[in-house]
Amino acid sequence: MFEYLEKYFTTWRFPVFMLVTLFLSWLLIMSMAFVPVSDTAWGAFAEDFKVWCFGYDPETGSFQWIYMFMFTINPMMLALVIFFVWHEPIKKVFASPLIIKKHTAMAVLLVISVSASFLMMYETPSEDNFEFRPAALRVSLTAPEFSLINHREDPVSLQDYKGKVVILTSIYATCTHTCPMILNQAKKTLNNLNEKEREEVVLMAITMQPEIDTPGVLNRVAEQYGFEDYNAHLLTGDVDDVNTLLDRLNVSRFKMEDSPDISHANLFIVLDRKGTLAYRFALGELQQDWMTQALKLLVSEEIPSQFTKVD
Repeated sequence: MFEYLEKYFTTWRFPVFMLVTLFLSWLLIMSMAFVPVSDTAWGAFAEDFKVWCFGYDPETGSFQWIYMFMFTINPMMLALVIFFVWHEPIKKVFASPLIIKKHTAMAVLLVISVSASFLMMYETPSEDNFEFRPAALRVSLTAPEFSLINHREDPVSLQDYKGKVVILTSIYATCTHTCPMILNQAKKTLNNLNEKEREEVVLMAITMQPEIDTPGVLNRVAEQYGFEDYNAHLLTGDVDDVNTLLDRLNVSRFKMEDSPDISHANLFIVLDRKGTLAYRFALGELQQDWMTQALKLLVSEEIPSQFTKVD
């Protein structure tokens, strides 16, 4: 057994099999970008795959092309390593088409088997099992007060918007991973409300990188995502004040080693008209649907008398 494994990994067998598998896997991943979205299990899987792996926006049909680049460069670099380590046996084996055909067939079988297994495990969730239950999910926690600066350099505090429904989330300007998804989901959720409901909802996105995200930087982000016509504030401020607020909101985050990136929770905190923390949501189509329903419910609640304007 040991001799067979040694022979497998030191001759052409392992590198050829790996190169073919890498190519087929890359081909399969890239092909997912062209699978149409539908109500079938395959269509639902394709949409989720594109959202999480390619930064796909279902509303516009656009992709974050940097994601596709990463899915291409990583297997390419691994293939170069394989060529470097096993270049001598690889050169010899490419002179034998029969051997290549045999290992190509094995790799195809492996990739198809793994893909089929994932698809069989993926089922479209039943709406009955995942309906929004507002009473069961609602909490009543005190939200921390704060005073920060928005992307238009205006002071903003939570007290300013008592009587409104507030969405709190956290992002940072240079994030290319989930922050664009957070902002897109927030915008799509607001667009699911009618005009009257939308006027009663305020979005506040607090930076996780206050030492870099000045109002000017955040203003460019606001323009990029088209938040000019919404009750939206991208917030920054004193570094200690911002970090203390994020800690009090239980926003989990930490700086990646040897990288400017921040690993963080993808969280939406929804406050009712009294300024009480009522719901917490995450990323995803189901969570977006629940947040839309929660906002409609909270907007329909009566405005507390102390926050009612008297003419």
